[in-house]
Amino acid sequence: MQQTAALAIQQWRIRDAGPPSFWLSPSFPCLYDAPMTKLSFVPALLMALATTSPLLAQPATTAPTLAPELRAQLVRLGGQLMIDGQAYEYDRQLADEIGPRLTGSANYEKAVEWSASEFKKLGLENVHTESWTIPSAWEPETDGVAHILKPHVQRLHVESEGWAPSTPEGGVRGEVFMLPKLSVASVKENAASIKGHIVLVTPAAMAGQEFLFGQLFDAFDAVGDAGASGMLLGFGTTNDAPSYLGVGGFTGAASKLPTGNVGLEDTLLLTRLLQEGPVEVEFKFKNRIRSNVPVMNVVADIPGADPDAGYVVIAGHLDSWHPGTGAEDNGTGAASVMAVAQGVRAAGLKPKRTMRFILFGGEEEGLLGSIAYARAHEQDLAKCAGIFVTDTGSEPPKGWLTFGRDDEKKALAPLEPLLQPLDATGIDDGHEVIFETDHAPFLIRGVSSFVLWNPMEKYMQLHHKPSDTFDKVDQRDLDLGATVVGLSAYYFASASDLPGKLDQSKMEDTLKSIKAYNQYKDMVDHKMIP
Repeated sequence: MQQTAALAIQQWRIRDAGPPSFWLSPSFPCLYDAPMTKLSFVPALLMALATTSPLLAQPATTAPTLAPELRAQLVRLGGQLMIDGQAYEYDRQLADEIGPRLTGSANYEKAVEWSASEFKKLGLENVHTESWTIPSAWEPETDGVAHILKPHVQRLHVESEGWAPSTPEGGVRGEVFMLPKLSVASVKENAASIKGHIVLVTPAAMAGQEFLFGQLFDAFDAVGDAGASGMLLGFGTTNDAPSYLGVGGFTGAASKLPTGNVGLEDTLLLTRLLQEGPVEVEFKFKNRIRSNVPVMNVVADIPGADPDAGYVVIAGHLDSWHPGTGAEDNGTGAASVMAVAQGVRAAGLKPKRTMRFILFGGEEEGLLGSIAYARAHEQDLAKCAGIFVTDTGSEPPKGWLTFGRDDEKKALAPLEPLLQPLDATGIDDGHEVIFETDHAPFLIRGVSSFVLWNPMEKYMQLHHKPSDTFDKVDQRDLDLGATVVGLSAYYFASASDLPGKLDQSKMEDTLKSIKAYNQYKDMVDHKMIP
């Protein structure tokens, strides 16, 4: 999830120059339990099948009932995904065998080839790639090297921020100025202190203001325009690990100002030192930047029984950041998409509508692949009954984010008896993450849009960081999420009474109702979304 890094910035607070309290909790080292096996949730499966059996289930009192044939198909698919689901194995191959997948990199291209090949092995039809162009493909060529020089000499843990240029050959050196507030106005007010200095930006600079992505990148650009020699983003995490945001303005274009990403402890140290007097630092790194690079989305279909009934999209992004292996963000999502395809085929099911499986690239750089797809298929989106995206990790699913649409909530109601045994009947408006993953280009065009709702506490400590690795993935929980995606998407691909596509006015009214319109307008004004 590309912009969740920014969401984390809103949530972090530096209080008394100390780390967030959960990082100091004795339970913190125990968050990452050993991966669980399928055998550990067989009892849950048996309970689910028993509960949903027509003979044993209690009749629903509020939700419409499912047609018996469709109900039987969904129970069969649920059993397939929970007992013999392949999400965990797909994620292992992505994370461990292919590795990190920066958009446009060789590893990303391997992931495209591998996933297309797997779709073909499953017998899906219309398997193909669709090309779009990223303005800049970015990869680090060296690790970052950085030091405090004054008031004493000490190593700093700094890596190049994504889509930043290389430093000059000798690196960047200068006194540090901590920006009090991350805004264009604040940059202008402090222009004299910024010129020729290295500007430190911490989460404290974002406190007390509405978070808008366009204005965030305007402020970053203003720092460079004010003559800073470099910038350090103190958005990293505990153990001095980086946590990537990217400074490409969510357009995929490389920035102009050398910018490093600093871990938590070093950020707190610099903050304390600056309270006592001047601080001088240096940092250097080298990056490889290529212009106008073709990138592929992967598309595959399970054709529906009715060619005129339209289609449902099941999607996630294939790209990742590079310090870890992208196992959670978004290996779990991409693997779930593939697992649903495998489950439908293995169960021998034929939906009414086509089920279209899409793995997007460029999500981390600003939803670039999904924007390109939605733009290229603009005229066809009237036939899209809905898009189901998974990009929030692999904690046990709670339900779906529906972004303020009551008609979507009502449409999911018949599924409640099947989702109840999985504890996944929840609905939330999801306004905090509304433009953070690949449903957004469909949502703003009025298409019914759903993002899997998982608890994100563990996810926020992993994604975009070196710790985003396969050992953090819980097999049981991942398979539960894939099952919720599969049941919901197959239901939408087979049901008759579904929400329609919103026109522009109703879409904007919905955004206003969940207080997300300002985010939308900011991103449109900055040409981040069409």
